[in-house]
Amino acid sequence: MDGTTLGPGGAGLNLPGLEDLRAAMRERAVVAEARVVLADRLGCHEDEALQHLIWLARDLGTELEETAALLVTEDAANTQPQTAVNGSPRLTVGDVDEAIRHIRSRADDPTDPAGPAGIADRAEEVEALLGGLTDEDERADQERLAAAPNDPAAQAVLDSALGSSSHLIPVRADDGHVVDFLHRAFGEAAEDIFGRPPEELLGRRMLRIDPGALLNGLFPEYVKVLETGEPFACGPIDYSTVHHGTSRSARLSIRCVQVPTGICLTWRHHDDDDRVRRRLDRSERLASIGFGEWDLAADETVWSPQMLANYGRGPSDEPVGADDFPKIIAPEDLPLFEQAMHVLFSRREPVQVEYRIRTPGGSDRHLWLNAEPMLDRAGRLTGISAITQDVTRRRSIEGALAETRRDLLRLQGESARERQVALTLRRAILPPDQVLAGAPGLSAAVRSIPAENPARIGGDWYVTRVLPSGRSLLAIGDASGHGLAATADMARMRHGLLGLAYTGECSGRLLGWLNDMTDGLGPATTGTAVVAHFDPETRQLTWSSAGHPPPILVRDGRAERLAAAGDPDPLLGAFPGMEYATNATPLRDGDVVVLYTDGLVERRGADLDAQIDKLAGMVEGHGDNLHRMLDDVLQRMGHDRFADDTTLFAFRVGG
Repeated sequence: MDGTTLGPGGAGLNLPGLEDLRAAMRERAVVAEARVVLADRLGCHEDEALQHLIWLARDLGTELEETAALLVTEDAANTQPQTAVNGSPRLTVGDVDEAIRHIRSRADDPTDPAGPAGIADRAEEVEALLGGLTDEDERADQERLAAAPNDPAAQAVLDSALGSSSHLIPVRADDGHVVDFLHRAFGEAAEDIFGRPPEELLGRRMLRIDPGALLNGLFPEYVKVLETGEPFACGPIDYSTVHHGTSRSARLSIRCVQVPTGICLTWRHHDDDDRVRRRLDRSERLASIGFGEWDLAADETVWSPQMLANYGRGPSDEPVGADDFPKIIAPEDLPLFEQAMHVLFSRREPVQVEYRIRTPGGSDRHLWLNAEPMLDRAGRLTGISAITQDVTRRRSIEGALAETRRDLLRLQGESARERQVALTLRRAILPPDQVLAGAPGLSAAVRSIPAENPARIGGDWYVTRVLPSGRSLLAIGDASGHGLAATADMARMRHGLLGLAYTGECSGRLLGWLNDMTDGLGPATTGTAVVAHFDPETRQLTWSSAGHPPPILVRDGRAERLAAAGDPDPLLGAFPGMEYATNATPLRDGDVVVLYTDGLVERRGADLDAQIDKLAGMVEGHGDNLHRMLDDVLQRMGHDRFADDTTLFAFRVGG
């Protein structure tokens, strides 16, 4: 199908297949409406009614949509057999009713394939049944309206109706039975379910413009009122109808009375009332708020369902009586409740009070009450209007939060004390004024900054020492974990290395021993380290790494990482008995070697290699002042002082 263009002059939005989409939507609407109608007639669930509708379509020999349209057609009012052009009987609503009765009769045997005799053979007449009125029919309707006399009784009903109202006159067949009604007049407040103005409906047949009277079984009742004079009333009911393939449903209360020229209908829409009630019920349920009133004169109490639920009562239970409140209120809260009642009844002032109760089920609840006196014009107390809210969950949460706050305050104090101990221990272990004091051929600087978060103080450590052989020991490391435990592990690793260093062994052998010692501290203890020796005679740097970020060498203003021979060695404490490789790097006067911990280069979401390259770029081009270089690097790298320790250590060859 060609696309449909919307907009002035044919310009605008092009919607391919719009008519197909509309047709499909109309078919779905009709099927949905037919399912509702059939469910109402059969007294079953809508899902079951859909299955029955499918069976009915099979019995009729028609498509599902055609059968659904037949159920909700505007011509459904005409239940008398008609004669087709070829003389064969036409398919009528009576046939459909026959099929529905058949469905009821076979409810206990849904597999029965039989259908009402003759319906399948006449299925092609469905379309003819949906045809419109002839010109002759319309002229006859206008004559009926013109011939109808004035009806003061009908006008009185229309004028006095508080809601929608209509005056209808009957349309009779040749044999005298009523086949429809004509709208002769509407009340001022008339409201159509499809929103059509009364002027559009005047003079038209009721079942033509709204077949809902037939679909909902009301049309026979209207005819009965016309013929017997006995008034009819129903509602609120779920009223469903259809117009041009669009279905609508509403909650209605309907009244029908006889007048001299026909009948008068009055109807009231409850949809707004139902929506307000549903919203109120939902609001009460979600907020656990209940409403209640106590009529003192009649001694009657009315509670909403949520009010009953707040007191542990069911919908069918009676409200709590005045004499029963002292029995369910906690003894500790009873004086406060009685004082509030005294203010309410004696001083006739609104009160608010919170108290605990014990429900019939044995659970304890916290209720908040807001009660107001209802007074007559003379100021006499006639009743009490009250609202209660179940605040048990709120009080439970508040109690849990208060307990959590107390725990956090306790942990905060413990963390502060632990941080102070850790800082004191760090200062004792890592004195900043003893960095390579007296080392021949070297000058050094260090920055070791503990984390500001007490829980994140880590195990960063460094060692600088001139050994008896004249070599300088240069080491940096990081014990895993945070807090006082990590600080203690850091002290053991550092002191252990210092003791081992006096054996004169190479850096790889020292790391092997340090690895075995770390493994002995516990299964959860690990660490990383770089251990180096500088020989002032040969200007050779020998070094080994255990899972630590690589040293950076700055020579002639260019920085590069020092690469270890072979694969990187694992961290300390991971594999006992490991042998660590020793690497040799010759140095020259003016060379600078930078050692650092992961706190300087690790960032969440950032690539570690890129961060190390960034650090290497920052240490290039600095002069002889190592302290200024370290301060500049710390500022530009933007290390997170809150998250982890940061240690940065640099030494220059040549002093």
